[in-house]
Amino acid sequence: MVFFSRFFNSIYIPVPDTTQQFEEVLKSRLFSSISNQIGMIGYVAEDLRKISQGFESQSDTIGHIDEDIEYLSSDGLENPESADGGSESFTGTINTYYDEAFYNDDGIMGLLLGDTEFRNIGYWDDQTTNQNSAAENLQDALLEMIPQKAGRILDAACGMGASTKRLMNYYAPENIWAINISEKQIKSTQKNAPGCNAKVMSAVEMGFEDDFFDAIECIEAAFHFETRKKFLEESMRILKPGGTLVLSDVLMTSKHRLEQHAVFPDPKNHIQTAEEYEELLRDTGFKNVVVKDVSREVWGAHFLFVVNRIHEEFYHGRLNIVQLTEILWTYYYLDAITGVCLFASAQK
Repeated sequence: MVFFSRFFNSIYIPVPDTTQQFEEVLKSRLFSSISNQIGMIGYVAEDLRKISQGFESQSDTIGHIDEDIEYLSSDGLENPESADGGSESFTGTINTYYDEAFYNDDGIMGLLLGDTEFRNIGYWDDQTTNQNSAAENLQDALLEMIPQKAGRILDAACGMGASTKRLMNYYAPENIWAINISEKQIKSTQKNAPGCNAKVMSAVEMGFEDDFFDAIECIEAAFHFETRKKFLEESMRILKPGGTLVLSDVLMTSKHRLEQHAVFPDPKNHIQTAEEYEELLRDTGFKNVVVKDVSREVWGAHFLFVVNRIHEEFYHGRLNIVQLTEILWTYYYLDAITGVCLFASAQK
Protein backbone atom coordinates (compact mmCIF):
# COMPACT_ATOMS: atom_id res chain seq x y z
CA MET A 1 0.00 0.00 0.00
CA VAL A 2 2.30 2.72 -1.36
CA PHE A 3 4.46 4.03 1.50
CA PHE A 4 1.91 4.08 4.31
CA SER A 5 2.91 1.04 6.33
CA ARG A 6 6.32 2.44 7.18
CA PHE A 7 4.99 4.73 9.89
CA PHE A 8 3.47 2.01 12.06
CA ASN A 9 5.70 0.68 14.80
CA SER A 10 5.24 -2.48 16.82
CA ILE A 11 2.13 -2.30 18.95
CA TYR A 12 3.76 -4.18 21.86
CA ILE A 13 3.96 -2.22 25.12
CA PRO A 14 5.97 -3.75 27.98
CA VAL A 15 4.06 -4.05 31.24
CA PRO A 16 5.86 -2.11 34.02
CA ASP A 17 5.87 -3.00 37.69
CA THR A 18 3.94 -0.01 39.04
CA THR A 19 1.07 2.21 37.98
CA GLN A 20 3.37 5.23 37.83
CA GLN A 21 5.84 3.42 35.62
CA PHE A 22 3.03 2.29 33.36
CA GLU A 23 1.80 5.88 33.06
CA GLU A 24 5.29 7.05 32.13
CA VAL A 25 5.59 4.34 29.47
CA LEU A 26 2.30 5.43 27.88
CA LYS A 27 3.26 9.11 27.98
CA SER A 28 6.65 8.42 26.48
CA ARG A 29 5.18 6.35 23.67
CA LEU A 30 2.47 8.86 22.80
CA PHE A 31 4.70 11.91 23.08
CA SER A 32 7.35 10.27 20.92
CA SER A 33 4.82 9.25 18.27
CA ILE A 34 3.13 12.64 18.12
CA SER A 35 6.43 14.51 18.20
CA ASN A 36 7.75 12.50 15.27
CA GLN A 37 4.64 13.20 13.20
CA ILE A 38 4.64 16.93 13.99
CA GLY A 39 8.35 17.07 13.21
CA MET A 40 7.73 15.54 9.79
CA ILE A 41 4.95 18.00 9.00
CA GLY A 42 7.07 20.90 10.15
CA TYR A 43 9.92 19.95 7.86
CA VAL A 44 8.26 21.57 4.84
CA ALA A 45 8.01 25.35 4.94
CA GLU A 46 4.73 25.55 3.02
CA ASP A 47 3.06 23.38 5.66
CA LEU A 48 4.39 25.50 8.52
CA ARG A 49 2.83 28.56 6.92
CA LYS A 50 -0.54 26.85 6.58
CA ILE A 51 -0.48 25.45 10.10
CA SER A 52 0.56 28.76 11.66
CA GLN A 53 -2.06 30.89 9.91
CA GLY A 54 -4.52 32.32 12.40
CA PHE A 55 -2.31 31.67 15.41
CA GLU A 56 -1.91 34.57 17.81
CA SER A 57 1.65 35.29 18.90
CA GLN A 58 1.41 34.43 22.57
CA SER A 59 5.01 33.50 23.13
CA ASP A 60 8.49 34.29 21.91
CA THR A 61 8.58 30.93 20.15
CA ILE A 62 5.44 31.56 18.12
CA GLY A 63 6.53 35.12 17.48
CA HIS A 64 9.66 33.94 15.70
CA ILE A 65 7.96 31.44 13.39
CA ASP A 66 8.46 33.58 10.26
CA GLU A 67 12.19 33.54 10.85
CA ASP A 68 12.12 29.77 11.24
CA ILE A 69 10.11 29.34 8.05
CA GLU A 70 12.56 31.45 6.06
CA TYR A 71 15.38 29.22 7.24
CA LEU A 72 13.52 26.05 6.30
CA SER A 73 12.75 27.41 2.85
CA SER A 74 16.38 27.34 1.80
CA ASP A 75 17.42 24.94 -0.94
CA GLY A 76 19.88 23.24 1.37
CA LEU A 77 17.35 21.30 3.42
CA GLU A 78 18.99 18.44 5.15
CA ASN A 79 17.52 14.97 4.79
CA PRO A 80 18.43 12.59 7.58
CA GLU A 81 16.85 9.70 5.68
CA SER A 82 18.09 10.37 2.13
CA ALA A 83 19.21 7.44 0.01
CA ASP A 84 22.52 8.89 -1.20
CA GLY A 85 24.13 5.52 -1.72
CA GLY A 86 23.05 5.25 -5.35
CA SER A 87 20.55 3.03 -7.14
CA GLU A 88 21.67 -0.19 -5.48
CA SER A 89 21.31 1.30 -2.01
CA PHE A 90 17.97 2.83 -2.92
CA THR A 91 16.69 -0.50 -4.25
CA GLY A 92 17.77 -2.23 -1.06
CA THR A 93 15.97 0.36 1.03
CA ILE A 94 12.77 -0.07 -0.97
CA ASN A 95 12.92 -3.86 -0.70
CA THR A 96 13.57 -3.88 3.04
CA TYR A 97 10.80 -1.40 3.61
CA TYR A 98 8.06 -3.05 1.57
CA ASP A 99 9.03 -6.68 2.17
CA GLU A 100 8.69 -6.02 5.88
CA ALA A 101 5.46 -4.05 5.54
CA PHE A 102 3.70 -6.30 3.04
CA TYR A 103 4.24 -9.51 4.98
CA ASN A 104 3.56 -8.13 8.46
CA ASP A 105 0.08 -9.03 9.71
CA ASP A 106 0.41 -7.16 13.00
CA GLY A 107 -1.07 -3.78 13.81
CA ILE A 108 -2.95 -1.60 11.37
CA MET A 109 -1.66 -3.36 8.23
CA GLY A 110 -3.14 -6.64 9.34
CA LEU A 111 -6.32 -4.87 10.36
CA LEU A 112 -6.79 -3.25 6.95
CA LEU A 113 -5.24 -5.83 4.64
CA GLY A 114 -5.72 -9.15 6.39
CA ASP A 115 -8.22 -10.34 3.77
CA THR A 116 -6.29 -9.34 0.65
CA GLU A 117 -2.89 -9.53 -1.00
CA PHE A 118 -3.48 -6.29 -2.86
CA ARG A 119 -1.29 -3.48 -1.56
CA ASN A 120 -2.82 -0.31 -2.95
CA ILE A 121 -5.09 2.45 -1.68
CA GLY A 122 -7.94 1.42 -3.94
CA TYR A 123 -10.77 3.15 -5.74
CA TRP A 124 -13.87 3.66 -3.62
CA ASP A 125 -17.36 4.15 -5.03
CA ASP A 126 -20.61 4.31 -3.05
CA GLN A 127 -20.88 0.50 -2.94
CA THR A 128 -17.30 -0.22 -1.79
CA THR A 129 -17.12 -1.52 1.78
CA ASN A 130 -13.65 -3.04 2.16
CA GLN A 131 -10.05 -2.66 1.07
CA ASN A 132 -9.96 -5.71 -1.20
CA SER A 133 -12.96 -4.54 -3.22
CA ALA A 134 -11.45 -1.06 -3.49
CA ALA A 135 -8.19 -2.54 -4.82
CA GLU A 136 -10.07 -4.61 -7.39
CA ASN A 137 -12.09 -1.54 -8.40
CA LEU A 138 -8.89 0.41 -9.00
CA GLN A 139 -7.34 -2.21 -11.24
CA ASP A 140 -10.59 -2.77 -13.15
CA ALA A 141 -10.89 0.99 -13.75
CA LEU A 142 -7.41 1.01 -15.26
CA LEU A 143 -8.09 -2.03 -17.42
CA GLU A 144 -11.19 -0.34 -18.81
CA MET A 145 -8.82 2.24 -20.29
CA ILE A 146 -7.19 -0.44 -22.49
CA PRO A 147 -9.19 -0.48 -25.76
CA GLN A 148 -8.44 -4.11 -26.69
CA LYS A 149 -7.34 -6.64 -24.09
CA ALA A 150 -5.32 -8.87 -26.36
CA GLY A 151 -1.71 -9.85 -26.86
CA ARG A 152 0.94 -9.40 -24.18
CA ILE A 153 0.56 -7.26 -21.04
CA LEU A 154 3.10 -6.23 -18.41
CA ASP A 155 2.27 -5.70 -14.73
CA ALA A 156 5.04 -3.28 -13.73
CA ALA A 157 5.86 -3.21 -9.99
CA CYS A 158 3.47 -6.09 -9.39
CA GLY A 159 3.68 -6.28 -5.60
CA MET A 160 2.67 -9.67 -4.23
CA GLY A 161 0.92 -10.64 -7.44
CA ALA A 162 -2.73 -9.97 -6.64
CA SER A 163 -2.95 -7.60 -9.61
CA THR A 164 -1.15 -10.13 -11.82
CA LYS A 165 -3.63 -12.82 -10.80
CA ARG A 166 -6.55 -10.53 -11.66
CA LEU A 167 -5.11 -10.00 -15.14
CA MET A 168 -5.80 -13.69 -15.74
CA ASN A 169 -9.50 -12.77 -15.98
CA TYR A 170 -8.63 -11.01 -19.25
CA TYR A 171 -5.39 -12.53 -20.56
CA ALA A 172 -3.94 -16.02 -20.90
CA PRO A 173 -1.19 -16.62 -18.28
CA GLU A 174 1.48 -17.08 -20.95
CA ASN A 175 0.72 -13.57 -22.22
CA ILE A 176 1.13 -11.95 -18.79
CA TRP A 177 4.47 -10.64 -17.53
CA ALA A 178 5.08 -9.24 -14.03
CA ILE A 179 8.18 -7.46 -12.75
CA ASN A 180 9.30 -6.20 -9.37
CA ILE A 181 12.63 -5.33 -7.76
CA SER A 182 11.85 -7.59 -4.77
CA GLU A 183 12.70 -11.28 -5.12
CA LYS A 184 10.40 -12.08 -2.20
CA GLN A 185 7.42 -10.40 -3.86
CA ILE A 186 8.17 -12.09 -7.18
CA LYS A 187 8.07 -15.46 -5.44
CA SER A 188 4.64 -14.55 -4.07
CA THR A 189 3.57 -13.49 -7.56
CA GLN A 190 4.70 -16.80 -9.03
CA LYS A 191 2.58 -18.57 -6.41
CA ASN A 192 -0.47 -16.30 -6.81
CA ALA A 193 -0.40 -16.21 -10.61
CA PRO A 194 0.85 -19.61 -11.80
CA GLY A 195 1.83 -19.81 -15.43
CA CYS A 196 2.58 -16.10 -15.71
CA ASN A 197 6.05 -14.76 -16.44
CA ALA A 198 7.23 -13.16 -13.19
CA LYS A 199 10.77 -11.77 -13.02
CA VAL A 200 12.94 -9.62 -10.77
CA MET A 201 13.50 -6.47 -12.81
CA SER A 202 13.61 -2.69 -12.43
CA ALA A 203 10.84 -0.70 -14.08
CA VAL A 204 13.35 1.92 -15.25
CA GLU A 205 15.75 -0.62 -16.81
CA MET A 206 13.56 -3.28 -18.39
CA GLY A 207 15.26 -6.12 -20.25
CA PHE A 208 12.57 -6.60 -22.87
CA GLU A 209 12.86 -6.28 -26.63
CA ASP A 210 11.57 -3.20 -28.39
CA ASP A 211 7.88 -3.33 -29.42
CA PHE A 212 7.24 -6.37 -27.18
CA PHE A 213 4.04 -5.53 -25.28
CA ASP A 214 0.53 -4.60 -26.31
CA ALA A 215 -0.24 -3.07 -22.91
CA ILE A 216 1.44 -2.07 -19.63
CA GLU A 217 -0.22 -1.44 -16.28
CA CYS A 218 1.47 0.15 -13.27
CA ILE A 219 -0.42 0.56 -10.00
CA GLU A 220 0.69 3.11 -7.38
CA ALA A 221 4.41 2.68 -7.86
CA ALA A 222 5.79 5.41 -10.14
CA PHE A 223 6.40 7.83 -7.26
CA HIS A 224 9.14 5.41 -6.15
CA PHE A 225 10.84 5.18 -9.55
CA GLU A 226 14.19 6.75 -10.39
CA THR A 227 12.46 8.32 -12.26
CA ARG A 228 8.97 8.45 -13.77
CA LYS A 229 10.54 9.88 -16.92
CA LYS A 230 12.83 6.86 -17.31
CA PHE A 231 9.90 4.50 -16.75
CA LEU A 232 7.82 6.27 -19.38
CA GLU A 233 10.72 6.20 -21.84
CA GLU A 234 11.19 2.47 -21.25
CA SER A 235 7.44 1.90 -21.60
CA MET A 236 7.48 3.75 -24.91
CA ARG A 237 10.35 1.56 -26.10
CA ILE A 238 8.83 -1.84 -25.23
CA LEU A 239 5.26 -1.06 -26.28
CA LYS A 240 4.16 -2.00 -29.78
CA PRO A 241 2.92 0.85 -31.98
CA GLY A 242 -0.62 1.55 -30.82
CA GLY A 243 0.06 -0.16 -27.47
CA THR A 244 -1.44 1.28 -24.29
CA LEU A 245 0.05 2.33 -20.95
CA VAL A 246 -2.34 2.64 -18.00
CA LEU A 247 -1.30 3.62 -14.49
CA SER A 248 -2.39 5.03 -11.18
CA ASP A 249 -0.07 7.34 -9.31
CA VAL A 250 0.11 9.58 -6.23
CA LEU A 251 1.66 13.06 -6.26
CA MET A 252 3.18 14.60 -3.16
CA THR A 253 2.23 18.09 -1.95
CA SER A 254 5.83 19.31 -2.23
CA LYS A 255 9.10 18.21 -3.82
CA HIS A 256 10.63 18.41 -0.35
CA ARG A 257 8.48 15.45 0.67
CA LEU A 258 10.75 13.31 -1.49
CA GLU A 259 13.70 14.40 0.66
CA GLN A 260 12.07 13.25 3.87
CA HIS A 261 11.92 9.50 3.27
CA ALA A 262 14.51 7.06 2.03
CA VAL A 263 11.88 5.19 -0.03
CA PHE A 264 11.48 8.17 -2.37
CA PRO A 265 13.96 9.20 -5.06
CA ASP A 266 15.26 12.75 -5.13
CA PRO A 267 13.05 15.76 -5.96
CA LYS A 268 13.61 15.48 -9.72
CA ASN A 269 10.85 12.84 -9.66
CA HIS A 270 8.36 15.37 -8.27
CA ILE A 271 5.30 16.31 -10.31
CA GLN A 272 2.93 18.87 -8.83
CA THR A 273 -0.24 18.67 -10.94
CA ALA A 274 -2.22 16.41 -13.26
CA GLU A 275 -1.51 18.92 -16.05
CA GLU A 276 2.24 18.48 -15.57
CA TYR A 277 1.75 14.71 -15.65
CA GLU A 278 -0.07 14.94 -18.97
CA GLU A 279 2.69 17.15 -20.34
CA LEU A 280 5.36 14.61 -19.34
CA LEU A 281 3.50 11.81 -21.13
CA ARG A 282 3.19 13.90 -24.28
CA ASP A 283 6.83 15.00 -24.14
CA THR A 284 7.83 11.34 -23.93
CA GLY A 285 6.03 10.75 -27.21
CA PHE A 286 2.72 9.28 -26.10
CA LYS A 287 -0.52 10.21 -27.85
CA ASN A 288 -4.20 9.98 -26.90
CA VAL A 289 -3.18 10.96 -23.39
CA VAL A 290 -5.89 10.99 -20.70
CA VAL A 291 -5.15 12.00 -17.10
CA LYS A 292 -7.93 11.93 -14.49
CA ASP A 293 -7.87 13.44 -11.01
CA VAL A 294 -9.36 10.72 -8.77
CA SER A 295 -8.14 12.06 -5.43
CA ARG A 296 -11.56 11.97 -3.78
CA GLU A 297 -12.29 8.37 -4.82
CA VAL A 298 -8.79 7.11 -4.01
CA TRP A 299 -6.99 8.73 -1.07
CA GLY A 300 -9.94 10.74 0.24
CA ALA A 301 -12.25 7.74 0.52
CA HIS A 302 -9.47 5.47 1.79
CA PHE A 303 -8.59 8.00 4.49
CA LEU A 304 -12.18 8.15 5.74
CA PHE A 305 -12.48 4.37 5.64
CA VAL A 306 -9.36 3.94 7.77
CA VAL A 307 -10.38 6.57 10.32
CA ASN A 308 -13.82 5.01 10.71
CA ARG A 309 -12.43 1.49 10.82
CA ILE A 310 -9.91 2.14 13.55
CA HIS A 311 -12.45 3.98 15.67
CA GLU A 312 -14.73 0.95 15.34
CA GLU A 313 -11.88 -1.32 16.43
CA PHE A 314 -11.16 0.99 19.37
CA TYR A 315 -14.84 1.06 20.37
CA HIS A 316 -14.97 -2.74 20.42
CA GLY A 317 -11.79 -2.97 22.48
CA ARG A 318 -9.53 -4.41 19.78
CA LEU A 319 -7.27 -1.35 19.82
CA ASN A 320 -6.09 0.54 22.88
CA ILE A 321 -5.73 4.31 23.24
CA VAL A 322 -2.03 4.27 22.38
CA GLN A 323 -2.56 2.30 19.18
CA LEU A 324 -5.48 4.53 18.23
CA THR A 325 -3.45 7.70 18.75
CA GLU A 326 -0.46 6.43 16.77
CA ILE A 327 -2.60 5.43 13.81
CA LEU A 328 -4.55 8.69 13.79
CA TRP A 329 -1.44 10.83 13.90
CA THR A 330 0.11 8.75 11.13
CA TYR A 331 -2.88 9.15 8.85
CA TYR A 332 -3.19 12.86 9.59
CA TYR A 333 0.44 13.21 8.56
CA LEU A 334 -0.12 11.15 5.40
CA ASP A 335 -3.09 13.35 4.54
CA ALA A 336 -0.82 16.39 4.86
CA ILE A 337 1.69 15.06 2.32
CA THR A 338 -0.67 13.39 -0.17
CA GLY A 339 -1.50 15.55 -3.16
CA VAL A 340 -3.26 14.54 -6.37
CA CYS A 341 -4.17 10.90 -7.01
CA LEU A 342 -4.58 10.22 -10.69
CA PHE A 343 -5.33 7.66 -13.37
CA ALA A 344 -3.56 7.99 -16.70
CA SER A 345 -3.72 6.25 -20.05
CA ALA A 346 -1.67 6.86 -23.19
CA GLN A 347 -0.82 5.15 -26.46
CA LYS A 348 2.41 4.72 -28.38
